[in-house]
Amino acid sequence: MSLASLSGQLHASTLPLDQIYLDPNNPRFIEANWNLIPIDDTADSEIQESTRRRMVRLFAVDKLKMNMEVNGYLPIDRVIVKEFADSKYIVLEGNRRICAAKLISQVASDGSEVSEEVLDSLKEIPVLIYTGGDVEAAWIFQGLRHISGVQDWSAFNKAKLLVEQMENEGLSLTDVGRRFGLTPHGAGQWVRGFYAFKQAKEESDYIAEVDERSYPYFQELFSRSSAAVRDWLEWDDTEKSFKSNMNFNEFVSWLYPRGNADDSDELDISQGDFGNRWLARRDDIRDLAHLLRDDLELFQQFRTTGKLEDSYSQSLAKQYEKKANEKADPVNDLFNILVSCNKSLDNVPLKVIKDPGLSNKLNSLMDSLQEKIMYIRE
Repeated sequence: MSLASLSGQLHASTLPLDQIYLDPNNPRFIEANWNLIPIDDTADSEIQESTRRRMVRLFAVDKLKMNMEVNGYLPIDRVIVKEFADSKYIVLEGNRRICAAKLISQVASDGSEVSEEVLDSLKEIPVLIYTGGDVEAAWIFQGLRHISGVQDWSAFNKAKLLVEQMENEGLSLTDVGRRFGLTPHGAGQWVRGFYAFKQAKEESDYIAEVDERSYPYFQELFSRSSAAVRDWLEWDDTEKSFKSNMNFNEFVSWLYPRGNADDSDELDISQGDFGNRWLARRDDIRDLAHLLRDDLELFQQFRTTGKLEDSYSQSLAKQYEKKANEKADPVNDLFNILVSCNKSLDNVPLKVIKDPGLSNKLNSLMDSLQEKIMYIRE
């Protein structure tokens, strides 16, 4: 089927939400051993409830629901449906949106009241009705969207949008988070990361090098797991900036390392190279936090060598060794060994007694053991 023929079989309309049914054979669900549910059973209440639960569990419908509770149903992209029974339509593309819309009631996720304007937006849903006969239509439409369709924004652009919304409309982190389906903590991580990136771009010693590729690292600084690094950089939430300029510049240098001094002791002024960064992944900041929190000596080693994996591995090895030593119980070990020794002597194999070589070896060990016993008793 060509794209042209698809467009000729799609017709714009609006439908009541209660006439639209989730697809129990949603391509998102299909696994190797999937048992297809007959199309005639789509409207069954138990099947719809099972489909709803699966959507909520697997595809973050709760976040989309939170967004709709604030913004209402936005017909940016029309849902694609197909009539499978009289005045009953199954979703071919847009199951998450329909699932979220069906979950909304008068009380929002945070306990507040959902506005009448939002509830009104859910009564009639703009759709495209597919009139063709391709049984794989759901796969085709979802493939067009998710394989070669809408391109995701960069992390930087997402953060920039949140900041602009807050600054232009005076929104709080909670407000802007609800608008885009984020928790206040999640929105805070994006927004604070943007301000940290802006500081690096405008005030660090690396303003010529810093670009959007490094934004995720600044966002990661505000995860719960990276608190030790954030504290080391001295984040000021009121000023929305890091106060330790020396440490901050050092952090940026790990993302854009420059060359070392040459033979003439003059600094290599070539630009820092993100491709040679000391922190290969944004999650490496969590390993840095571990060193700052638990092993300052190895943190200093990283600052010298730039080899985070080596320092982190050594720190873990030290921790494992420490835990092993803490678990060691020499007193209990002694008694366990003595009990084991007694059991072995109660069951000396006949071969050891009859074989001269083995017998001599046994007697020698027992003589040594007897000497130690007499010494302890004395």
